[in-house]
Amino acid sequence: PLATKAVTSATVYTIGDILAQRQEGNDIGKLDRWRVVRSLLAGFIGHGPMCHVWYHVSEDFFTNVLQLHAWWDFIPKIVVDQLIFGPIWNNSYILLLGLMQFQKPSQIWDDMKRTTIPLVISGLKLWPFVHCITYGLIPVENRLLWVDAVEIIWVTILASEASSSSGETDEEDVDVENEILVVSEENGCLR
Repeated sequence: PLATKAVTSATVYTIGDILAQRQEGNDIGKLDRWRVVRSLLAGFIGHGPMCHVWYHVSEDFFTNVLQLHAWWDFIPKIVVDQLIFGPIWNNSYILLLGLMQFQKPSQIWDDMKRTTIPLVISGLKLWPFVHCITYGLIPVENRLLWVDAVEIIWVTILASEASSSSGETDEEDVDVENEILVVSEENGCLR
């Protein structure tokens, strides 16, 4: 059910943000609790409900509209997920965090414009492989649970990049993954 998926995503985003802050060097007692709450809310009101709808709509579209029932039908699902839903969710996440931090709309918009392409590129390093399993093996009703489990790993990857981008590096050593983390220290679980 939708409520379960929302709570699951909220839990994962909470765990992910705590892990990210710990990886950034914050002791458990010095965690930014408002940041944790914002991540929890992003998972609860954003990721859980949006993924619930996305997985059902995309499954219906590919199965009933396009009539794809072949062994390889997971491939176009991955392409559409990465090129359509991935950017929609990433920007929704940035929007939610910006609103919760009372940022100006122009700042939120600038963050979205700056990070959309780098996030897609970075996401292509993990999510196509994950989604081979998501769309190839996992039933639609369990997909969000699987994706949420991987999201914890994704947070750790992003947190590692965030901490490496905060150190001193030569300009030529800064890559796309570092650039996506410029949005804020709140990035947490973007796809």
